[in-house]
Amino acid sequence: MLKKQHRLTTAGFNEVFKVGRRLHTPYFQLIYIPSGDFHTAVVVGKKVSKTAVGRNRLRRQVYGAVYSFTQITPLAFTILMVAKPALKNIPSRAVKPAVFEALTTLLAR
Repeated sequence: MLKKQHRLTTAGFNEVFKVGRRLHTPYFQLIYIPSGDFHTAVVVGKKVSKTAVGRNRLRRQVYGAVYSFTQITPLAFTILMVAKPALKNIPSRAVKPAVFEALTTLLAR
């Protein structure tokens, strides 16, 4: 799980949402700002999963995948990851590769 110091605060969330650049992948919309430190937040809306249990499960899986990615590759971005409805149609074991693909695409920019 991602450390609390790497979570995005409410003020940071609003700033990233207003001025951040957007990158679309099949399963995520990444809203990001280049920064010196790494912070992230994951948003899973009701269009993705109607139940809170389903949304929280996906959110935990994405946070876990982001943590794994940051252990391999350091990031210098503030990132807001918004899940798309297509994410609910893939199996749980495919969430981590989807997150890795999204973050790799971000680093390639």
